[in-house]
Amino acid sequence: MDDTEVWSAVDRRRRAVIDLLKNLAPDEWDTPSLCPGWTVGDVAAHLTMPLLTLRQFALLAMRHPGGTNHLIREASIDLARRHDREQLLQRLDLLVGRHRPVPGLTCREALIDAIGHTFDMAIPLGREIDVPAVEVAEAADRVVSYRGRGNAKVFRRLPLTTYRLTATDHAWSTGDGASVTGTMTDLFLLLTGRVVRVGHLHGPGADHLRRALAT
Repeated sequence: MDDTEVWSAVDRRRRAVIDLLKNLAPDEWDTPSLCPGWTVGDVAAHLTMPLLTLRQFALLAMRHPGGTNHLIREASIDLARRHDREQLLQRLDLLVGRHRPVPGLTCREALIDAIGHTFDMAIPLGREIDVPAVEVAEAADRVVSYRGRGNAKVFRRLPLTTYRLTATDHAWSTGDGASVTGTMTDLFLLLTGRVVRVGHLHGPGADHLRRALAT
């Protein structure tokens, strides 16, 4: 996928998030997400952060001093408290068609964020969100390219270096070692440190991986 195609995929994911949130009951916004310490509403607020000006971001950084991950976590909760549900939906709508990444990142980080946080909200809510495997694969390739460095530090590190991950619904694989198979979504969640669907994985290495994650 070239950059234009990636941004189109980001827009589709952002629209899907809006559709998901619009159909939630008020109390569902308070459902714990897959992100520790964040509700569904907090995740929604986090996704609006690209709208912040440098001044607004600097003020949040002053209010929540600490490392980058701490700032993002606390600033997202802050934004969720300062905006009601309708305001968050309006802010998310403003992002559709906005093809300007956060400074220092690219359209592919925007895709990782949009896909990953979609599942962070949808899975705990019991909602099925169909994301095309080709889009998930593009995001997964970017995650793999970090090699555990840089932007990968925002994710939980999992012991995946001794496994061969292969998608069952797309021509995609990475790594060397015992075979672990699953849908592109299952593998993306694993690569980004989300173990919620590790039980969906198969292959000679899947049981070993589950045991490793349990220790």
